[in-house]
Amino acid sequence: MMTFARGAAFAALLIAGLTAGLASDPAAAQSTSPFGGFKHDRTQPIEIAADSLEVRESQNIAIFKGGVVAGQGTLKLTADELEVHYGDGGAGTGQIRLLEARGDVFLSNQEETAAGDVAEYDVAAGAIRMTGGVTLTQGGNVVKGAALSIDLNTGEGRVDGGGGRVKSVFTPAPKDPPKAAD
Repeated sequence: MMTFARGAAFAALLIAGLTAGLASDPAAAQSTSPFGGFKHDRTQPIEIAADSLEVRESQNIAIFKGGVVAGQGTLKLTADELEVHYGDGGAGTGQIRLLEARGDVFLSNQEETAAGDVAEYDVAAGAIRMTGGVTLTQGGNVVKGAALSIDLNTGEGRVDGGGGRVKSVFTPAPKDPPKAAD
């Protein structure tokens, strides 16, 4: 199991000796937060496109199938299927509670990407849970595990090994090139 908090990845990189050049740059420390790019504005509308849509009004569920593309602000999700659970009052109320994506799930936002087999997005809580061979990528940094949980409000997240190990590769930032003499 591997747990990250905002800036904790920076500390891990520093301890590993991979980013000694970043030690005096707080802005660089912030940019290495492995989940900070998933933080976003949850008040934005959620847009969904797919090959087909089935609505089960009695269950408050809408099922999108085939080449699903969903987005909320800069947060984008693609999957084979997306089940949307909405509040009482019908699908027209805009009260989406939960999104469940299945099959080749890919989540991206400005700085990070995450891929897995299944993802759940609890809209009210601002929380995402992804399972099934999860790979999280930020620039040249990669974290792999069985499950990924992200709090979109804080940018904090956690990767679990699911009985196995969490595997990570951290790539140091390039150093500034030497300045030419005048």
